Amino acid sequence: MTKEERLAFCSICRNQKASYRQGIVCKLTNELPFFEGTCNSFDEDTELKNRLERVPAETGMNLAGSGKRFLNFILDTVFYYIFCLVLGFVLGIMLVILPEWQSVIDFENKLVAYAFAIIAWFLYFAIQESMTGRTVAKFITRTKVVNQNGEIPGFYTILLRTVCRLIPFDTFSYLGDGPGWHDELSKTRVVEV
Repeated sequence: MTKEERLAFCSICRNQKASYRQGIVCKLTNELPFFEGTCNSFDEDTELKNRLERVPAETGMNLAGSGKRFLNFILDTVFYYIFCLVLGFVLGIMLVILPEWQSVIDFENKLVAYAFAIIAWFLYFAIQESMTGRTVAKFITRTKVVNQNGEIPGFYTILLRTVCRLIPFDTFSYLGDGPGWHDELSKTRVVEV
């Protein structure tokens, strides 16, 4: 058995740990894997195994490619700004009708402007994806968000996904082969419909 085969075996074991000097070692013996065939202390971590495999093979999901994901990002950015304009317009009308709110909602204050942007962000992404599994862009590109079982994720999963989208450079994280950071952290995937 080669070193790579042993490490592939150990990488999904609950009894493995990372050593700065040696790499993956056994948590029980603090030694590199030297077994042949099987390890007596092997305890498979199925969650870790699924995470490493990206998507469990039995679900048969057809993942959206990075090109479609980037198109979703561009379209969602455009629709998010349109949503902000409409929401700002409605808020402006409300401020004219209810002048006593003007002292509370002061868009000259940067903190209020940032709060508005973040609230609009959550309204745009979390509401749409929790209800339908799709944003406007995903309807256009015929993709949707699913959990690792292929179902529309629950509200709290979508909320976590929306928070994770705020990670700097998250947009570029799904341009490679695997899922993006907001997919990986929320255990969701974007699939073709």
